[in-house]
Amino acid sequence: MSTENQYDTLVVEGMGETIPQAVGGLRVAAWHRGHALDAKCELEDFIRKLSYGDFEDPEQAAVDLMERMNWA
Repeated sequence: MSTENQYDTLVVEGMGETIPQAVGGLRVAAWHRGHALDAKCELEDFIRKLSYGDFEDPEQAAVDLMERMNWA
């Protein structure tokens, strides 16, 4: 077994602007505002639509997605 630190991810709703120093007696080592989860949903929706053949121009749909997500 590795001796490196292992980290778990918690998703907390309604935390507001105060970031706790500990959760359940464990130190909070890092945090990130939930925008990444929103982006994940949009990416999953895109992949689903792509697999269903819902795009007339899949290449342009990918370009549009990348621009919306500030990847391009």
